[in-house]
Amino acid sequence: MRKYKTIKVSDYELMLNRISNADSLDLETHDLLLYGSGGQDRNFYRYIEANKNCELLWTGWSGPKWSSIFSFIPGQAGLLKLLDKREFKSIYYELAASSVSDAIYLPRKQTKKIVIEAQNKTWRSNFAKLLNNEPHSFLLTSEADETVNKNGDEMYFYDYFLGSNLDSTLKEIIRGKKKNTVVNNGYNSL
Repeated sequence: MRKYKTIKVSDYELMLNRISNADSLDLETHDLLLYGSGGQDRNFYRYIEANKNCELLWTGWSGPKWSSIFSFIPGQAGLLKLLDKREFKSIYYELAASSVSDAIYLPRKQTKKIVIEAQNKTWRSNFAKLLNNEPHSFLLTSEADETVNKNGDEMYFYDYFLGSNLDSTLKEIIRGKKKNTVVNNGYNSL
């Protein structure tokens, strides 16, 4: 099982804010996609469809097909594309507050592969495998619906993949401060 990192809640919020305002995010040649793996209700994705700063690429039931009879409970997954990076913090935080969620920054020509992965998932999409050969990309995975206490600090779980040629400012933002921000906590799963 993979190990996740933890990040202080305040540092997480700062990271999301800095990504929302990063000049190095190029939405002319790249897409910034957000994936919620389940936990939202259908109204959340109706709101996304009506939001002119987003484009809903896919939504569907997050569990096995037989469990869709429980669709009256929050369990919708979805993939959306941000058209305005300033929406990042609020929408991504809302996704991560309900389920394990991903932020995916990649060259626009690769977006279709991400959509296909989301549509064909069997349980949890594996976006990292699609970014291995994309040096100007990142994947941020987090869960903000529960905190863990580490040395008196409230922490969220998160992890990331950074492309080898990703802008250094974006790398710095996602990695956070070296001291006391990111701690390998030894947890094996979210």
